[in-house]
Formats: sequence, structure tokens, C-alpha cells
Amino acid sequence: MGKLKTMVVTGYVRLENHTRKPETYEKLGQQLSDALGDHPLQVFYQSLRELWLTQFIEHLPPMQPPLTWSKGDNPEKNSLEYHAIQFQKLAWLAKAADINAEPDTFIWMDYGIFSQPGMSAEVIRSFLSRIRKNDFAFPGCWPKQSDYSDDYPCWRFLGSLLIVPRAEMRRLVECFTAMTRLYIRTTHNVCWEVNLLARIEPYLQKSNFRWYAADHNASQFGNYS
Repeated sequence: MGKLKTMVVTGYVRLENHTRKPETYEKLGQQLSDALGDHPLQVFYQSLRELWLTQFIEHLPPMQPPLTWSKGDNPEKNSLEYHAIQFQKLAWLAKAADINAEPDTFIWMDYGIFSQPGMSAEVIRSFLSRIRKNDFAFPGCWPKQSDYSDDYPCWRFLGSLLIVPRAEMRRLVECFTAMTRLYIRTTHNVCWEVNLLARIEPYLQKSNFRWYAADHNASQFGNYS
């Protein structure tokens, strides 16, 4: 049996007037790259207009009531454009799988992951050394609930770290994309991508998917076992 091959995937879209400046993201992205060393890394840089959710919204017929988006307690940060970027994560994972034939497992890490407490190169390298073959796992804060409010983010899943085996990629992305389109068409609203991930969890349970407890800090790497 050959050694498990993993690839880290991340992406960045420049967003004007965002609460975190492009120069800050540039430094954070470099920290991630430096921490990975020679570990396979796929980085995507795209514009807002290239994102699948941007294009989907642009081609929607006029809505009554008009399209809205969830803003939570930070409307300055949670713009429609910001949501579109968050919804691109799984599309980037799928694209990485399409253009990189060797990796067995693809691991999403947010471009700005080093803004979270406790992060270091050692934390990431230790985590990568422990990835198990065919493990399909997302860390999160909250226990499973029967329903979720879209007035605020649902932290059943953190969203900043996703571990997806190649064999599960297609099912995950197709399910998430279909749920997102259905949600927007029926509610006329765009919420956080983690809220939609929580809604598709019952479908993921038909595979080898698992949740593990962590928070938006180094625990999402340290608690992986």
C-alpha cells in the first residue's frame, strides 16, 4: 500500500473595502505557504465575477421580494461579495482534484488561517502527518441541531478547514451546489456557506463523513485524530 498523498487547497479573491486589507491577506497567505514548505499546495486567485455564485446570481430572474443576504452582527464584513467568496471553497477543492491527479485527499485551509489563535507551522505539519486514508472530516463548534437560523452563522462546521478524500469530492460538491441553488431560489436570500454545509450533513452521513469538535483556532488541527 502506497503512502497517502494529500494536497492543501486555498484561494483568495481581492475584495475592495473589506475589513481586512489585501496587504494583510498577502502576509497571511505567505505564512501558510511557508508553513507547508514542500508539501503540495494549490492556490487559486480569481476575481469576483469569476466565482460560481456571482454568476448564478447574475443569471437569476428578477425576484420578488428582491434578493437579500445575511449580515449577522457585522454587516460591514458580511457583504454579498464576501458570501460569494466563501461559497467558492468547494468549487476550488473540486478544481484542484480535476487538475491534480496524484493526491488521494484534498484539504481546504482558509487563505487567512494564520489569523486564528495558536496557529504555527508545527501545528499544521503535525496535523498533515496524521491524516488518515479515506478520512472525510469537518471540524465544528456546535452539536447537531434540527434547524438553524440564517440570521447568524451556524458553527456546526467552522468552514476554515475541510478534509475531503477524492472519492467523496463529487458527491459533496454536487450536493452543496444543489442545496445552495435551491435555498437561494426559495428564500431569496444568501446566507453563510457553513449554514448550507450544516443542511447537507444528513446527506453526507450516507458516506464515511464525520464531525469532530474544535473552534476557530489551532484546536481544529490539534483535535484531529
